[in-house]
Amino acid sequence: MNRMQKPEATGVEAHAPLKPTEFATDGLPLPTQFSAFRAAYRGVFDIHLERVSAGGFPVRQTVWNLNRLVLVSVQLPGPQHVFGLRHSRSTTLDHWYALVQYGRASPEAPAEATHLSFHCLADPFHAEIGASHLLVAFLPRDVFPFGFDFERIRDRTFDSGARLLLMDFLVILNRRLPGLHLSELGGLPSAVRGLLALHGTSSPVQLAPARNAVDVRLLERAKRLIDRKIEDPDLSPGSLSEELFVSRSRLYRAFEAFGGVSVYIRRQRLLRTREALADASDTRSILRIAEQWGFADASVFSRAFRSEFGVSPSAIRRAGWMGGDHRQEKNSTREGSQAASLEQLLRQLRS
Repeated sequence: MNRMQKPEATGVEAHAPLKPTEFATDGLPLPTQFSAFRAAYRGVFDIHLERVSAGGFPVRQTVWNLNRLVLVSVQLPGPQHVFGLRHSRSTTLDHWYALVQYGRASPEAPAEATHLSFHCLADPFHAEIGASHLLVAFLPRDVFPFGFDFERIRDRTFDSGARLLLMDFLVILNRRLPGLHLSELGGLPSAVRGLLALHGTSSPVQLAPARNAVDVRLLERAKRLIDRKIEDPDLSPGSLSEELFVSRSRLYRAFEAFGGVSVYIRRQRLLRTREALADASDTRSILRIAEQWGFADASVFSRAFRSEFGVSPSAIRRAGWMGGDHRQEKNSTREGSQAASLEQLLRQLRS
């Protein structure tokens, strides 16, 4: 079974109504409302105020765990309360997400505007948010179809017909979820990524299935083997092809969407170094951590890390040491539990 898939629900669970995780700041003291909202995204987004009118920061958030998809719906106070949103530098997540903003972007706007954009949590990103409603659909990287061209959608806003299809789908899904049951989820993640594929494929040919069942099985077998041997310094395309009894050219074709086998292995190792560097309890030096994952040369590791994530290893280490304590905080407030729930849900989606 694919590691991203969860076991089948039992008969009782399958017919149980979906239960979201909900969070609201309107019951908190006015001066603490924004900090509670910010804490709910700790480890995923770094949020700061750009401008705010008098009063608090009333927010209502609903998080739906839909197996390999997490949908977050946020009702915001609107254009009088603009905040900045950045990807957390200490995160080890590399999910892609569709960000839908709708509502008046400013008090002077003649009508409501709707914007759809795509981003990756592993990349640097900053935006100012003044909308009255956000929808965020998170998907792990490996659920996307073969041939998906991430560069065509990275940090872009779309206004095509496909954009309208996806936005309408997410908005209607958000409205209908309270009346659905687990048994009705079925191919929901596939439907979302299929609509995303309309943006991410570079030609109509790529919209058709590009791999047969044998290709899929080979890719999954290879990824499981890489995961088991990721610390082995001798792990290479050659050693993989020998253990899997396939040619190197066939193995490369299976990993073509990831840039090839070597690129995939290097990225998995870099992700593990980033996770260790962000862990405040891991006191090893940066070089020791890099060596564990096959990077013996400090300068080569630093260049590869910066190229992959847009920041230096030392920046991740500092962010982890300064912000790492939140992972062990025993905060009894509502925002503390919400902060853990969103990040934890996304970690469960990791490929």
